[in-house]
Amino acid sequence: MKISIAIAFSLSLFTASVAVFGTSSANNSIHIVSSRQKNLFVFKVKKSWQGAKVEVLTAKGECVSRQRLLMRKMVINFCDMKAGVYKITITKNGLQEEFQYSKN
Repeated sequence: MKISIAIAFSLSLFTASVAVFGTSSANNSIHIVSSRQKNLFVFKVKKSWQGAKVEVLTAKGECVSRQRLLMRKMVINFCDMKAGVYKITITKNGLQEEFQYSKN
């Protein structure tokens, strides 16, 4: 009787751990880091996103900047750009994350 209770308890713990830790890691793979300086967009990615393509596009869809993400943290400086809304896309292995930056 004690063995069957121990087995049932172990199975319930295993099931709970799969539900908690088995979720997709893509949900929190990129997060924005707040910056104290104006005109900077700072973000940090998980290691699996290193090597991703980062593009900065204008509201009209014109590419302003395109580069590879070599480190986990990237700072995009909007100081020399005109005021407006910009779209930042980060793409790797068919996955894409998009952010908007509004420069005043």
